Amino acid sequence: MKIGALSWNGNNIGDDIQSVAVMQHLPPVDVFLNRDHLNIYDGPETLLVTNGWFLSKLDNWPPSPSIKPIFFGFHVQKHAKPTIARHVDYLKKHQPIGCRDQGTVDFIRSLGVEAYLSLCNTLTFNAPADRDPDSIYLVEANRDQLSPKLFKKGLTVKTVSHRFIDVSAETRLQYAKEIVETYGKKAALVVTTRIHCAMPCIAMGVPVIFVGPKSYRTQIVEEVGLQRHNTWHPLKHPFTRRIEAWPQPLDIAETKKRVTADIKSRIAAALAKA
Repeated sequence: MKIGALSWNGNNIGDDIQSVAVMQHLPPVDVFLNRDHLNIYDGPETLLVTNGWFLSKLDNWPPSPSIKPIFFGFHVQKHAKPTIARHVDYLKKHQPIGCRDQGTVDFIRSLGVEAYLSLCNTLTFNAPADRDPDSIYLVEANRDQLSPKLFKKGLTVKTVSHRFIDVSAETRLQYAKEIVETYGKKAALVVTTRIHCAMPCIAMGVPVIFVGPKSYRTQIVEEVGLQRHNTWHPLKHPFTRRIEAWPQPLDIAETKKRVTADIKSRIAAALAKA
């Protein structure tokens, strides 16, 4: 059986960070399969951890019979629920469905399919052994939302985007790997609107301030116990105080251990059946 991992069409490098997270636990990957076109794969049987945000191309579900999925960190967007529901037999064939968030768990269970809260593979990253934090990273976050008190002397403030346009899949994947390593080694604090920046950083013991929107898509923030901060804006939210407290690293050691053991166990079981 071949080993697969997901590739992505979108411009959000957080998708690729999820693939990097999964690949930590897989044998060497033989083939990358595009999330939005899993139905057209006609190669040999391929094991695929089916994780992340689904579904953009509604007509392209379910995946090819050649794909042997492990559903782990699976998230169903609201607009895709009718499509997923029409193909409930596909999910039943490959249950249990490990879901990224409780909302997806509830939806999958409502279809009569076994589901559980697996959370996300991005919670399994380890900090580099040579961690030497010297910077505050603003990852698609606005400095104006933060009190000047938050900026400690001696720390460089760096602005980062998780948006990429018109680059190869190889470049995206390499950048995703390098940016996670950079956060793990150099970030004294990360302020972000991006869940797949926040989750790896939490896993690596980096203090995180999350200022992203509250939505069904970002529900995992509450699942892991990360505080979600309201954002200050001079016109829209003038009475919201700017963030001034430096957070402590979130202790998710037991969660991280559980998620890591779970994905490794499911991959081992699938390979044993091959």
